[in-house]
Order: sequence, then structure tokens, then C-alpha cells
Amino acid sequence: MSYFTHSADEAESAFYAAFEHLDIQLMESVWLDADDAYCIHPGGPVQEGFETVLKQWRFILQDASPPEMSYRVVQKSVNGNLAVHLVEEHIGPADQATLVLATNIYKNTAEGWRLMAHHASLPPNLTAAATGGLH
Repeated sequence: MSYFTHSADEAESAFYAAFEHLDIQLMESVWLDADDAYCIHPGGPVQEGFETVLKQWRFILQDASPPEMSYRVVQKSVNGNLAVHLVEEHIGPADQATLVLATNIYKNTAEGWRLMAHHASLPPNLTAAATGGLH
């Protein structure tokens, strides 16, 4: 079934809705079903391949409380069938939200736009503070 046929923005909105509402079926529909799909969560290893990526999302979303979150696309570019979005994610209550920086790469397929890669990390100043500084 085709979803997200108009733009990568549609797929991105669905990705964050799936995360916010703990909706694994929606999360699964957003991701590219391919071996070259990958996901990196802050401080975590590379999760490679559709099945591995979805297994990790199932683990994250199961038994979790819906997070308070918002996101803002800082920059985006589209080149042919690929779109790259640089995103600021704010996770947690507004007055205590953690800033996470993410790069989301979308691929336009016969079934519509799909998330091919999600790489999220803490900003350098937060990473340095959490680890006592980088040397």
C-alpha cells in the first residue's frame, strides 16, 4: 500500500507521530524495507537493515509512556529520489526538554517516500557535559 506519496515531509510527520504515540505499525510503514536502512540512537550502535531497525523501535516503544516531544526541521534538501532533513528534536517537558540533533534521509520509492536513515545524537556541548568533556 502506498503512503507518503507527496513528499518526504509527509513521511517525516508520520515518523515523529509514530514516536510520540508509540505506534509501531505507523513506525513500520515509515521505514524503507531494505538492507541499507539504518538507525543510530544517541549513544547507541548502528542498527542496520529493516528488521533490525524495527526490532530496536519495538524495544523502545513497548511499555514506554508517550513522550512529550516536538521537532523542527532546520534544513532540508531534495536531490532526485533522496531527501535529507536536519532536525532538532525536543524530547521531554518544554521546560526540561532534551535537545537531540538528527539527520533523516528519505528515499522516494514506488510505494512513496520512506525513511532510509535516522541518525540522532546529543549536541556537542551536551555530549561534553555528559562525559566530563572530550579530550
